[in-house]
Amino acid sequence: MLTWSLVVCTLNRREILLKCLEATLKQSRQPQQMIIVDASDDWQESKKSIANSLGATLLEPEFIYIGSEIKSLTHQRNVGLKLCRSDIVFFIDDDAFMYADYAEKVMQIYEMDEKGLIGGIMGVLAESEPDKEETSDAVSQAISSDSGIKRLKNSFSNYLSEFWYQTELLIPYKGKYYYYNMAETFEPDLVGDIALLHGCRMTFRTHIVREVGGFNEILTRGAIAEDSDLSYRISQKSALLVALQAKICHLQTQVERLNRFKNVQLGILNAVALFLLNNNFHSGIRLAVYRFALTRLLLEFCRDCFKPQLGFVQTRGALAAMKVIPQILSMTPEQLRTWYPSFQVSVYQTKSL
Repeated sequence: MLTWSLVVCTLNRREILLKCLEATLKQSRQPQQMIIVDASDDWQESKKSIANSLGATLLEPEFIYIGSEIKSLTHQRNVGLKLCRSDIVFFIDDDAFMYADYAEKVMQIYEMDEKGLIGGIMGVLAESEPDKEETSDAVSQAISSDSGIKRLKNSFSNYLSEFWYQTELLIPYKGKYYYYNMAETFEPDLVGDIALLHGCRMTFRTHIVREVGGFNEILTRGAIAEDSDLSYRISQKSALLVALQAKICHLQTQVERLNRFKNVQLGILNAVALFLLNNNFHSGIRLAVYRFALTRLLLEFCRDCFKPQLGFVQTRGALAAMKVIPQILSMTPEQLRTWYPSFQVSVYQTKSL
């Protein structure tokens, strides 16, 4: 039987982290390890507080809680990866709560894969927290009460989100995404093929993450697109799947998160920087970069149209990214590796717009 470990990275979010770990300890299939990498200045106090709150429930998995002087998601996840000694590593966000059978359903799929063709699996996002799940009747009633315009708006928004989390988060380094049609070998409605995994809910075979070099630390702080980058590198060797019956809730809390303007700006520029450092194109690099940036600009404009009260902040973020792209394109890979981390820090430190 395969083993799994949880790796959670956090910064100044003690209460929400506690809820995440409580949900983990309710799993029908317990982890071998719970590894927390905390970049908070008072991480030792948080460790003591959380250990006291969890109490006797910590007797089963190995509980590892360490601090990180470097406040960077990629660095923290790599630290957690080094400590992992299980077959499968679960990387989830500190504001993501697994349903009680989440780990069991994910691990069952890995164990069905006797040839080891699957490199990574993620579950599906649920709207409600595990202990607040709405009944199907309540959901149906809520849907029926919506106006036709509202349902159409929500459907289009959901479509954009699905498109968003897939092919437009990254410029594929080899010009294409990889699909292995693994869903055909499983029972219907059990798994689906997918190009990239979403960072709040991704799991991988531990040895495969190590083989591809872990997370790219040229991305720092919030490190937007670090999940897409790792997923893509793994997808070149192994299949990625979504477990359709494994549910997880992601609250996306606002504490210590960037505003939408910065999210969009860095999301685009991070993808461009990663592409320039990893692509094997012989020509057409500028075309690929600008096509990606313009597509993202259009997507952000569409998303803003559904939330005009925000002042088209996401569109403005995309335009801000477009202004920096010529500078990035003019750099050598060595210059980019040196300059780009400090540029990200400067964006983080700029007054919110």
